[in-house]
Amino acid sequence: MIGIIKYHALLPYPVEAAIIVSILAFVIPYWFYRYSTIAYLIAEIALSGSLYIALNYYFEETQWQFIVIAFVIGFHSSERTCRWTGPITILLIPFLAWNTARLDFDDIAFQAFLYHFGMYGFGFAFQLLSRTHKQSLIIKEQNRILEQYAGRVEQITLLEERDKLSRELHDTIGHTMTSLIMGMETLRPHLPGTEVNRLDMLLHMARRGLNETRGIVHNWAQTTRDSLMTLESSFRELIEEFQQSTGVVVTLRIYGKEYELSRSRKLPLYRCLQEALTNAVRHGGASLIQVGLYFEKNQIRMQVEDNGSGNKDIEFGFGLQSMKERLEALHGQLSLHCLDEGGIAVICSLPHQTVLPQEKTIRILLVDDQPIIRESLQLILQQQQDMHVVGLAGTGQEAIDMIPAENPDVVLLDIRMPGLDGQSTLRAIREQWPSIRVIMVTSIEEASQAADTLKNGANGYLLKSVSPVELVEAIRIVYQGEMLITQTIADALFQEMQVQQAELDGLRKMRGRVCPYGLTERERGILASLMEGLRIKTIADKIFLSEGTVRNCTSMIYAKLGVNNREDAVRKAREEGLVS
Repeated sequence: MIGIIKYHALLPYPVEAAIIVSILAFVIPYWFYRYSTIAYLIAEIALSGSLYIALNYYFEETQWQFIVIAFVIGFHSSERTCRWTGPITILLIPFLAWNTARLDFDDIAFQAFLYHFGMYGFGFAFQLLSRTHKQSLIIKEQNRILEQYAGRVEQITLLEERDKLSRELHDTIGHTMTSLIMGMETLRPHLPGTEVNRLDMLLHMARRGLNETRGIVHNWAQTTRDSLMTLESSFRELIEEFQQSTGVVVTLRIYGKEYELSRSRKLPLYRCLQEALTNAVRHGGASLIQVGLYFEKNQIRMQVEDNGSGNKDIEFGFGLQSMKERLEALHGQLSLHCLDEGGIAVICSLPHQTVLPQEKTIRILLVDDQPIIRESLQLILQQQQDMHVVGLAGTGQEAIDMIPAENPDVVLLDIRMPGLDGQSTLRAIREQWPSIRVIMVTSIEEASQAADTLKNGANGYLLKSVSPVELVEAIRIVYQGEMLITQTIADALFQEMQVQQAELDGLRKMRGRVCPYGLTERERGILASLMEGLRIKTIADKIFLSEGTVRNCTSMIYAKLGVNNREDAVRKAREEGLVS
């Protein structure tokens, strides 16, 4: 185009027309490329070749311009199309161009063919190299997945042995340890104050032993670290890490004696402290922060004061809004105050226990085949002012017979019982009394068992060794309409899902359903919907996923296919038959 503008006086038509023709010769082939590679090659040869021949008639200096286009045509040619693109690019177009320019073609014929052949071949070879590299990456990824599958097969074998062992443990060690823990909890009100610490130590040892047993059976960590740590110790660890990374001085003072808290109350306070420390340094430029943790009779209160630049117009951004929502979800409060000497005071408060209306009393039915566990649970729950145990049942059938007369709000139901087991009892309760809240309890957690109970309509799933505070908190949460499972059981469910996904992927590979580009079955389904012209929202509704998930999958499809948009992906899928 620069040459056309420079020598436009030699052209018989306006320079604007020449520029427009040049642009069209460049744009139109790539417009065809969106739909078909063959159409692109035909358009490239016809338009670029014709323009090259025409320019040679007026400008002798353009006799070698087609060499670059030969490289591009070679790069986009395949083993099938090169049979006709090669001769046209290497022989026909150069001959027509030089013949049009009235040059002595015999003197430069060999040189012309050699140059055009070399550039065409170089482009074709570069395309093969790119394709080979992409296929090698796909092969590496598939080998990695196969190695993972082989590892999963070994894990499945171990899981079968683990299931056998866990059933034995449930009937022996599980029941024994759980009964001991429940029995020791019932002794708490009858012990003098000097012996309570010794009882707490024994309970801690018993629970830790039961957790270690679970960890050995399931080959997992015995429990999450944060669930073992007290609120004070977790605060001190966070503050120490913060001081080391920022150089800011942070002091912590504890007021009152720390009492046992559920994880659902520890975590919001911990996250609020993280956010408050970060805000004090990032927005206030503080060099000294004071943290006070108050264990009061009816509430836990945390106060964070800094010496930064106070701001009277405090705006609730994402961080503060998140803190506020975390606390309000547990009936807590967040307040901010500007200090007279400068800086901000952040005050977070949470009630000691879940707040229920005064007139509400939770009616509870306990169902367990072990008498000591039923009686221990009854003693623990009867100490709560808002709870009343309306009945004790030793079998599932006995519980079903008692429900019409006692009308419980919550049923604590053991999973493994003689006769009518927990699962069958749960299904019967759901059929006859769907409004009753049911919490399943067990000694040894099983992922498949947890999944079945949740599918059958359970509102909660707990371990019998859970602390009294956690148990009481769980009952209140479930009574208010929420779903609750313990962290260890949630981890078990996620691991089981991963194993099942690996098995499914393995079966698909064995059936020869692996896409050469490494597309998963879900990605191939989304690609098929894209080929039908469906929008992202329609696809998401069709396969019951969120729009964000479908967009992420679509981006992954583009990356695997080496394309940049929907049109390229659809074209490639049709040309190579990626979707049946």
